[in-house]
Amino acid sequence: MVSASVAEVSQPQAEPVSPAPAAQTLTFRSVAAGFVLAALLCAMNSYLTLSFGVIEEGPTIAALIFFACFFLSRTKISSHELVIVATMGSAGGSLGFVSNFFAAKFMVGGALTFWGMVSFIVVTSLVGLAFVPLLRELLIVRDKLPWPSSVATKSIIETLAERGDRRQPYYLLATFVACCGYVVLNSDGGFALVPESTELAIFGLAAYGAAIAWSPFAIGGAYLMGLRTSVGFLVGAIVLVVMARYLPADMQDAPHKFVWPGIGFLVAGGLTQLAINWKTIAAALRSLLSLGSASEEAAAEPIMSKRTYIAFAAVSLLATVLFLHIGWGLSVMLVIGLIVVGGLLQNIIATRAAAQTAFNPARVMGVLLQGFTAMCGAPAADATLTGAGMVAGSGAQAGNLAGDLAYGRWFKVRPGVQFWLQTATIIPCALIAAFVFGQIATAESLNFETGTLPAPVAKIWATSALIFEGKKPLPDFALEALLIGALIGVAYTLLEETKFKRWLPGSIGIGIGLILPIGYDLGFFLGGILLWVVLGRLLKWSEMTLTTIAVGSIVGEGIGGVAKPLLTLAGLIGD
Repeated sequence: MVSASVAEVSQPQAEPVSPAPAAQTLTFRSVAAGFVLAALLCAMNSYLTLSFGVIEEGPTIAALIFFACFFLSRTKISSHELVIVATMGSAGGSLGFVSNFFAAKFMVGGALTFWGMVSFIVVTSLVGLAFVPLLRELLIVRDKLPWPSSVATKSIIETLAERGDRRQPYYLLATFVACCGYVVLNSDGGFALVPESTELAIFGLAAYGAAIAWSPFAIGGAYLMGLRTSVGFLVGAIVLVVMARYLPADMQDAPHKFVWPGIGFLVAGGLTQLAINWKTIAAALRSLLSLGSASEEAAAEPIMSKRTYIAFAAVSLLATVLFLHIGWGLSVMLVIGLIVVGGLLQNIIATRAAAQTAFNPARVMGVLLQGFTAMCGAPAADATLTGAGMVAGSGAQAGNLAGDLAYGRWFKVRPGVQFWLQTATIIPCALIAAFVFGQIATAESLNFETGTLPAPVAKIWATSALIFEGKKPLPDFALEALLIGALIGVAYTLLEETKFKRWLPGSIGIGIGLILPIGYDLGFFLGGILLWVVLGRLLKWSEMTLTTIAVGSIVGEGIGGVAKPLLTLAGLIGD
């Protein structure tokens, strides 16, 4: 997930001092805006995750948009309102990640119906929410973890609520209008009034797909992911150009379609990252086995009563078992295994990793759950992909809400309020996610090798499913490329753990760069140079302003990208 899930967060690593208690009264405008922004971010990220493989889940975006809408109001915006909006926004934004599961199913010939997608999102989200009270007890109340991404959100909320810069809403509006307008007007499925990219004609590089994509998301995402990751995209582009010379003639102009080295690099790098953080995993499991009683502080502010929790968990888990057993034909024991491993263990491991390092291993966890499903006697591609879907659905809710509860705790917001408001967003966002994916699948090609959307995470999961199934042969040299990419991924991830890390391009940028088109790679790189180096270091623009520009760029591309298939469906944009 960007996902801020892959963002390099350069925030303080110590748990912040709790600010003064915020007002505890819910406001109509914060709840109403939370629902609207959850739906908006869900639709936006459903498109962005298939275009780039990384997303910004939404708490910072939601907080900034809410502030921009109400900063002229006579009623002062409180930090409590911003926490509510950020929580609901991240709930919807993170659900967009499930589109990767739907796309992977589509690639292996297992497309879902609209109501099938809605039902899957609901039941897997409930699984994630059922384990949130445990995650909160283990990782927030008992363990004092740094939560770097939550610290970043806390910093934004404090800045907006206490030192709200009245120029930021205008910067946000101007950036959004410009970027959204460009996306709708460009030649990539829009009105074709402006170019989507520019080919690099020098040295004959255009023959290998070399271009610069003028992508607003790449510009904004580059700032949120960090300069090292932006340089990593440049490295990925260079490797693709070199690799193109040795590919079959029909792939030389689009070398990113030979996805195998990139998949090997990302999966092996993610597994290596898990191995490096084995102490984190061990600590998570020790916490799970701890039988100590809850602290007095935890007992004074429960998410819900024990009786309510038992009823909620029982209904959630039973609904999941029945849905996957009756509707999808999986055995009851396999479904229970997926709930325990995918809903509980992987959420503890992934959430703790994110709480300590800002590294969320969602992609590789999806592959591991696919392997678990195959080991349990269900190697068919449709079945193994259910493991990845469990990670996407349950992890999107559990991990993000845990992070939201961390900064909510620092602002003295009642955890039950955050929990139930996030729960309330599931059904409307499930409907939005299913509808938007249906429109994307209609307007775009989601084929594995010839698709018009890169869909890097979906391709990783689809590739893993085909390998576990063992029925479809790999293309020539695919296995060798997969292994070479994996070996380099292991070595590079280990190198990043040395003192030379600060000088190395980010491995996430390299891995995803090997799967995205070269134009996007160079767009991310130029975005990093523009925002980090030119505007940040040379012109000394503030971090708040650069964050606002990044958010406006991301939202502009997301909304513009979602609007294009709808405008096409309405007949306003021709084929």
